Amino acid sequence: MCSSDLKRWKEANRISDDSARACLRAIQLFDAFSGTAMLSQINRDKGDKFRSWLQQQPTSSKTARDRLVWVKSLLNYACDDLELLPKNPWRGLDIRAHTEAPRQPWSDEFLNKLFSHPIWTEGLIPKDTKAGGSAAYWIPLLGLYSGARSSELCQLQKDDIKKESGVWMMKINNGDPNQRIKTQAARRIIPLHDELLRLGFIRYWDSIEQGSLWPKLPKRKGKAGGYFSQYFSELRTQLGIPFSTNFHSFRHSTRTNLVRVGVAETVIDKLLGHSSTGSIGAKVYTHFSNHKLQEAINNLPTTTAGIKQYQP
Repeated sequence: MCSSDLKRWKEANRISDDSARACLRAIQLFDAFSGTAMLSQINRDKGDKFRSWLQQQPTSSKTARDRLVWVKSLLNYACDDLELLPKNPWRGLDIRAHTEAPRQPWSDEFLNKLFSHPIWTEGLIPKDTKAGGSAAYWIPLLGLYSGARSSELCQLQKDDIKKESGVWMMKINNGDPNQRIKTQAARRIIPLHDELLRLGFIRYWDSIEQGSLWPKLPKRKGKAGGYFSQYFSELRTQLGIPFSTNFHSFRHSTRTNLVRVGVAETVIDKLLGHSSTGSIGAKVYTHFSNHKLQEAINNLPTTTAGIKQYQP
């Protein structure tokens, strides 16, 4: 496909810049593999050979599958929207992805290791610039008590924290030019867990001027979470917490704990920003009050009762 077609596809599907770059990378790999970018020459045999080639590269099975899916999505667009192809010749081709190192929910042992660090027991803010000052104290706690992604939390603005209908809420969106979300379903609001309020999060929020909620957190290639992810990985390694338990594991813990106490899947999906399964009506017309969401989020167990409250 030509560059103008790629641009039209991006605009038609409201694809983020990061996703567009990933797609372009997949197209470039296919062009290098096949030696052609002519739609008329893309047949099922080429697709099958490209699939085999991707699985032989030194990447994860998920990365290989993602690259195949990006090219397939463009072929779907060329077929269904632009009618440049009578049918998608790659329809049905897939790569079965498997998790090479499955992420685990946080165990009580590893939570104790993490939150026994002087950051939380003594209020000792790290001097490492990658930690972002007070972000080092709050972002892991927000991850634990919301299930939000590290990238979502690192890009928060002060205006993203508001009290609505008597409930303090955290808004995950892409309303600022520097904010990005993974999918449209990721745009959501999450009530602040009671433990965050007890630890003084609103006091911290009130101390911040307009703009980024983490004014000392540096950006890496324009992304607020790049350096923080590196910092948190180094901290986790320093504490002897294995790779399979990382920041993303907070999301696994959140879902696991909410399922355990019987919170409805539709509510969990709403809180975590996952696309709900079920009918279109259930996805479009199901709404939950702030108090209903607050009730659900407060079902997450309090595992940080012994840490020091934040002092600005």
